[in-house]
Amino acid sequence: EGEQITTCLLCEAKVTDMRSHISQHILHALSNTPESLKEQVGKVLPCGFCGRSGLPECAIRIKVLASGPPSVEMKCIYHFVFKYKFADKGSKHTPCRNVPIRCTLCHPVLPPEPGKSTRKIIPAFIDAVWRYNMVEHVLDQHAEYSVPGHREAGAPLPAEVWGSMRLTDLEQIAARIPKERWQVGQEGDKENAPASGSRTRKRPALESAASLPLKRPRTAVQPLQISRTSIA
Repeated sequence: EGEQITTCLLCEAKVTDMRSHISQHILHALSNTPESLKEQVGKVLPCGFCGRSGLPECAIRIKVLASGPPSVEMKCIYHFVFKYKFADKGSKHTPCRNVPIRCTLCHPVLPPEPGKSTRKIIPAFIDAVWRYNMVEHVLDQHAEYSVPGHREAGAPLPAEVWGSMRLTDLEQIAARIPKERWQVGQEGDKENAPASGSRTRKRPALESAASLPLKRPRTAVQPLQISRTSIA
């Protein structure tokens, strides 16, 4: 899963993990860290697979299940199957945690699937937000809340919401974001803990091997087209 070699639209690097690779471009854009790119990251809620904005095929929805990872529905040509639980937690070698998530401010209660009359409620698909887009989403859609580093006025974000959008140190180090441009924390935060799977951080983590450019320029690009996927 996720081992197909694909060319990045933004920098033309050949990578095996477009989600992790594109997410590093997104973090650079969010932190105003300059990059030399053929095409810039989309300015509004960029897609976590291709980095572009406003394309209907990049609209993403998820079905949050009572147990197990959510099902994902989208048509981006760079969408591929990945292990959601692993990506959601991140690790020392793959710290990127940019996955589509449910905004609990928009969806405090999951709606039932239309047309189902069984006693057991089957959740329906809902609009999802990529984790790295949550700050922009809250700023635009939930004006009653403050956002650390962006908007002081408003009520503090609920712990669950802030936890869903907060970046780890490892994510920002791996993306090579200068420390002075790191995400501002919320009052009461403890120091960002290393992602699961790492004991201590003796030296800065490097980009995950999957997100680094490969040295195989003649490999054919074959992006996937997947409309609905249940992620393992």
